[in-house]
Amino acid sequence: MKKSIIKSIALFLIILISVLFGYENPELIESTKSIFKEKEKTSEIDEEKIKEIDTDSQEKEFHIEAEIKANSFSLKLLKVKTLLEQSASLFISKNTSGEEKFKFFTQDGFLILENNKIKIDLPSSYYDKNIDALYPSSLYGGVKSVIFINNEYFSLISSKKDDCIYASLISLKNKKEILKSKCLPDSAKIDFAGLGSAYLILEDNLLLSIGAPENSSQVVSELAQNKDSIFGKILNIEVKSLSSKEDINIKYNFFSLGHRNPQGLALLEGDIFSLEHGPQGGDELNKIIKGKNYGWPTVSFGTRYNYGKSYSTDHTQLNFQEPIYFFNPAIAPSALSKCPKNLSDYYKNNNCLMGLSLAGQSILIFLLDKENNKVLSVEKIFIGKRLRHFGVKESGDLFLSNENYFYITADRDGLYKVKFDKFR
Repeated sequence: MKKSIIKSIALFLIILISVLFGYENPELIESTKSIFKEKEKTSEIDEEKIKEIDTDSQEKEFHIEAEIKANSFSLKLLKVKTLLEQSASLFISKNTSGEEKFKFFTQDGFLILENNKIKIDLPSSYYDKNIDALYPSSLYGGVKSVIFINNEYFSLISSKKDDCIYASLISLKNKKEILKSKCLPDSAKIDFAGLGSAYLILEDNLLLSIGAPENSSQVVSELAQNKDSIFGKILNIEVKSLSSKEDINIKYNFFSLGHRNPQGLALLEGDIFSLEHGPQGGDELNKIIKGKNYGWPTVSFGTRYNYGKSYSTDHTQLNFQEPIYFFNPAIAPSALSKCPKNLSDYYKNNNCLMGLSLAGQSILIFLLDKENNKVLSVEKIFIGKRLRHFGVKESGDLFLSNENYFYITADRDGLYKVKFDKFR
């Protein structure tokens, strides 16, 4: 009886939350509900799949406000929620009352709505880290990114079938694999932290980055130059092909190649930019041009791990596209976005991009010359947290709250509300 009551309450909450998120689009309600496995006719969610977050014990961690002084302004930072997971995507919307609602997808395969943590129904091929004793060095698998397009959620995940470890793009509505890579070689040195998974929605096309997920594996790295492999590429996917009723019937081509691990993509004034991990050092900001080769693993301003041998740095002579900026030492960049309006207005004579970093634990402000996209300045604002994602609308654009607030996620720490303020 008790279990039945709990399940009924859980079902009511999920439907209510779905309504709040999907009030403008009835199809979205069904799309959200269809993600979860139906265990019984009367309940879509098993009670074991819901974890109530104890907000009382974390109350003192909420609403911690700080002001961080940058060069020409201050940054207001407000912690609004403690989340002990690592984000795959954060979607934010407003309901009819103007309240902000959050959909927080985690890399370990959960969806957090308000205070409910719900297990996502993933295909049997889904391969999470440390679940297979045969490949103990295959690291950081999971849900790498979630995309909302055509009123449906899609996810780039790590997958495994028999002895084949691969990456796949799936529909969360029906679990179909609509894009599947070939089997990865060198299984003991796969690192799915390098899978990339940044995306941009450009009207009729979706740009999706697929990194070369290697853990010091030259064989996996070289897939970035292999035109028979999707790894190390930015894919240009025809949006309407995502709605195909058949498995693996997606239409795509390579927008660019020779990438190691692009984790941020942004569109600014008609130009596409990416933030990309180098090896030891050599993290890059790139201007992405259709058809160009960015050189990995032949060229890089970084070196091999453990202070190993350098790579060639001669991009031009080898006919590769050079980064417009690189970081030494590495900062482990993650998300990339155009700047919020108040900051871009302040720097109105320049183009303004905003990035996040993991190892660098900073918000990055890039100022670019409007004529040739030359990087004029990179300001690092140290936060002291591993910063992973910006909160976005379901269109993929940066979500701006009232008064130019935006949101960022910090790994296994929480959700922060941020604003550039007190311009000098």
